[in-house]
Amino acid sequence: MISGECKLQSIISFIHAFPIAAQTYKEYLGGVDWMLTSEVVIAGIVIVMLVLILLILIFKGFGKAVSRGNKSGENDAPQAPASVSQAVQAAPAPAPSVQNGISGEIVAAIAAAVYAAEGGKQVVIRSIRVKNVSGRNPWAAAAIADNTKPF
Repeated sequence: MISGECKLQSIISFIHAFPIAAQTYKEYLGGVDWMLTSEVVIAGIVIVMLVLILLILIFKGFGKAVSRGNKSGENDAPQAPASVSQAVQAAPAPAPSVQNGISGEIVAAIAAAVYAAEGGKQVVIRSIRVKNVSGRNPWAAAAIADNTKPF
């Protein structure tokens, strides 16, 4: 029976070990003030969001100020009399100086591309020439090839 009593005592001591472990665990977690921790976390999140909203409003204000500055700068230019502006528009633009070997079709295509890129504004093309790219840095040539390849 001694062995049976030992088993019973070991079981009792094993059962009594749980409350001690649970009590130690509670002390470990219970030492944290969860209300204070949650307040700090919530306050941190709220402060970060408010600062982000403030930054968004500041940048929107800067954008509006810059766009207003650009619009007012365009209107500040002195207005030419209507007869002078009509005379300037009526004058034909000089033909661009074109290098030998460039066909008229290429000149027309370049002029149309410039016209489209400028949004329909009247522009003057002064010269069209072929650029010699044989002495170009290989890295620059690779960059140009990469940036100008079709989709």
